[in-house]
Amino acid sequence: RRSRREVEKEPISMSELAGALYAGLGIVGFVKTESAVLPLKMTPSGGARNPYEAFVWVRSVEGLQPGIYHYSAVENSLEQIKEAPNLLPSEVHKGQDWADDMSAIVFLVAYLERSSWKYSDDYAYKAVLIEAGHIGQNMMLHCADKGLTACPTAALNHDILGEMLGLEDITQFAAYSLLIGRPKPCEDIIYPISEYRTLQNQLSFQ
Repeated sequence: RRSRREVEKEPISMSELAGALYAGLGIVGFVKTESAVLPLKMTPSGGARNPYEAFVWVRSVEGLQPGIYHYSAVENSLEQIKEAPNLLPSEVHKGQDWADDMSAIVFLVAYLERSSWKYSDDYAYKAVLIEAGHIGQNMMLHCADKGLTACPTAALNHDILGEMLGLEDITQFAAYSLLIGRPKPCEDIIYPISEYRTLQNQLSFQ
């Protein structure tokens, strides 16, 4: 997996986007416990609280109109909730210009109350943040397998995002963003581990 920020200006397919969302948040079954029937997803979640929802800014996806969508993990479907915003992705991502050419942007939004309902510890929110990494890694691996890039970032303008996604409660916030596109061809400079050790031995540390 590599974060490839230079992408082609061409759409990705709906199935490619759907696969990434399912890999990160899709429900594969349910388990009955003493207190409730809980969803089982592709990634681990403390107490099966599953505190994340995915919102997708569709910009160039075959078969989908540009706009803001919400992903339903139960139905494995997308529902458009808003028209495309009149701004550039770089305005949402703290001026990162490479964001402007991406075909789709997935915002992982944490709903802290889902976890705090069960876990009252003051630091329980830290476990919620860790879960964003689990979800994001699955999505990135799926994209890599399909020849796409999915670049993660937490450099977000939360004021703009809150209004864009309709987040009205202080316990709801976008923790992570994954920007998906079709990467331009490039030659990675990757050193085999044996060569890396040789280079490392040549370094001097003060």
